[in-house]
Amino acid sequence: MFALIETAMLAALWGTTLLLAPSALRGKRRLLFWFMLAFAVTMSLVSDEPYAVVDELLGGADITYFILHATVIICVALFDTLIQTAVSRAGLTSIRKRWALWGATGLILLQAGLFFANDWEIDNIQLIGPGDWSQLVYSFTTWIALIVLAFSTIAACSTDFKRQSDTSLKSALVIISAGCAVVSLYVVIQMGVAIDRATGGTTLSPTVDFLSVTSSLLAPLFLALGLGLRLLIGASQNLSDAARSRRLLWQVTPLWERLLADRPELSIEVSTSRVALCIRGSHAVHLHRRYVEVRDCLLLNPDISLSAGEVTLIERIEEHIRLASAASRGTTKDSRTDDYQNA
Repeated sequence: MFALIETAMLAALWGTTLLLAPSALRGKRRLLFWFMLAFAVTMSLVSDEPYAVVDELLGGADITYFILHATVIICVALFDTLIQTAVSRAGLTSIRKRWALWGATGLILLQAGLFFANDWEIDNIQLIGPGDWSQLVYSFTTWIALIVLAFSTIAACSTDFKRQSDTSLKSALVIISAGCAVVSLYVVIQMGVAIDRATGGTTLSPTVDFLSVTSSLLAPLFLALGLGLRLLIGASQNLSDAARSRRLLWQVTPLWERLLADRPELSIEVSTSRVALCIRGSHAVHLHRRYVEVRDCLLLNPDISLSAGEVTLIERIEEHIRLASAASRGTTKDSRTDDYQNA
């Protein structure tokens, strides 16, 4: 069961990251992309098999344990920057950026000093053998950063929730807050485990182990879903609009060819087969152009007779173009739009 949840979680994380890649290459949503990439790498290393593979490639010296905690700190800095950028009306200040940069750098350097100065026994992502206070300090650098981030994010989402009217955005904020609550539960458990190890404890109760594993799997699922919800909704709408554009383009082409046969000078379109035309990526442009040219023909030749189906088709195209135009104008600079993700 846990293996299935873990696989689903990693698939969701890497799937969201891949969906963001085209936007990042175009200069949009870069901050969100880098966070999701770091987050996906971190959660992959949490899994035993990827961790073992990476550690073997690095020489089997448990350096992967240090890399895992370092990527967690990077995720914390990126996520904080992402959330504060999203909910701040004035955008992220230079002071906040410097705090994120130097704070993450300082914590990673502290972890590096503790890790390389001690010879800890590590079994995959777990410290084994007698615990000591250096391990406690090392663990707390990660856990405190996570729990502070979780509470600040919940507060930011709560504030932003009151300002939003879009249902999908509100849903995303609720899901992100739920993910942060689960992160807090995981951190509290890990803090308790770290303190217990440092004071001589060697066993972990089945209940604590169950809660730790469950929360570590659910938290990234909630966060990935919350961050990717608007993206997934947008991608779904784009696919639906593209399918309708292609279908209408396929249907209007015979009418367009018939009307333009006697007035070819009215068209700037290049003669192309219907199949090739619908496969091309600029189907929406071709649809709009052919609709305009059909209208021009009808204005210049009002005596042309159209069937009831053709009249209905023209009305459907008009409605489709109107809705697409309205959706484009209706995009606002809210917490999840491109203008706030171009960092």
